Amino acid sequence: MLIKGLYALFLFTILVALGCARHKVTIERPPPLETKGVYHIVERHQTLYRICKTYGVDIKEVARLNGIMDHSRIQVGQKIFIPRAKKVLKVDVYIDDVVMEPFEKERVVYKKLEFIWPVEGRLVDVFDESEAKRHMGIDISSPMGTPIKASNAGRVIYSGDAIKGYGNLIILRHSEEYVTIYAHNQVNLVEEGEWVEKGQVIGRVGMSGRASGPHLHFEIRRNNKPLDPMLFLK
Repeated sequence: MLIKGLYALFLFTILVALGCARHKVTIERPPPLETKGVYHIVERHQTLYRICKTYGVDIKEVARLNGIMDHSRIQVGQKIFIPRAKKVLKVDVYIDDVVMEPFEKERVVYKKLEFIWPVEGRLVDVFDESEAKRHMGIDISSPMGTPIKASNAGRVIYSGDAIKGYGNLIILRHSEEYVTIYAHNQVNLVEEGEWVEKGQVIGRVGMSGRASGPHLHFEIRRNNKPLDPMLFLK
């Protein structure tokens, strides 16, 4: 019985070996642990794309190392490991990043978007798409502290001064497609997430950022494409 048992075990071992030879088994191993790098803590309106571009690293590698499945979904306060980085860098925020952020659609249904003039004053610069000028809105000169009104009802998706050149800046979302931009403010009077009504005072005219005098820089964008506000203002 012992001999038969040993013989059966021998045959079983041979068959398993032959099977493994025909069907190679691959065992996945976790990638080697990165030992050099820094942790970047995500701040409001920063994107994974902009973070990786600032550090000069591959976004796919960073996503893999940090277990990020959706590149567009990172959270404020999240710690992201940046391989091979030697120090934590400042990551700039851009209007494009803010406008393209995922958002929950408002329940309000707009039949027609009609925009009013956001401030009383004198038009001193117009919309220009040419490479030589490239001015993506209009500039309205007005005394310091003049009230700035919401051109239409909407949600405040940005209120701050972290975007280069714009100074104190407010961005309102009016629909899935349309946003308006109010820049160089002396002060912002609304906060992010707040709903404002058409004509409501949201800030005051100033000359913060790159501005040579008190004025409001005003933009209307559709799907993040700047349009000439003069075609919309009533």
